[in-house]
Amino acid sequence: MNIEDVKSLISLIDQSSLTELHYQTGDFQLLLSKNKLVQTHQQAAENTPAAIPAPAAAAPIQAVKEAVAETIERKEGKIVTSPIVGVVYLAPTPDAKPYVSKGQTVSKGEVVCLVEAMKLMNEIKSEFDGEIVEVLVENEQIVEYNQPLFRIV
Repeated sequence: MNIEDVKSLISLIDQSSLTELHYQTGDFQLLLSKNKLVQTHQQAAENTPAAIPAPAAAAPIQAVKEAVAETIERKEGKIVTSPIVGVVYLAPTPDAKPYVSKGQTVSKGEVVCLVEAMKLMNEIKSEFDGEIVEVLVENEQIVEYNQPLFRIV
């Protein structure tokens, strides 16, 4: 999800009757909320002053700003994605140490994990040189096509 997607979601929720939207994928979460004043139609006595509506709370705006900042932060670096649907294995065998871990430097072409699809083990290689700053999946997790696996800077 990029900043344009977030802006589009903000625009859509603003124009709709929805008051809240929660989107989650992997460990990324986005919560959009808007506070609308509910106006009720009441007959007021002539001598009763009209109520002044309270200003909308700043909390939803702050939540959107934080979500956008998190999205921008996640955009930094390069993402290694799964080229196929399958089960990801972060180590060659259950008792072996992982191919890569957070903080480790990797080279382009280095194997970072395996994805098993239809009983075939597919080596997933880094497309970039850099440092693994985030492992975005768990061992033996089912992954989708183009799902982010690692973030490299």
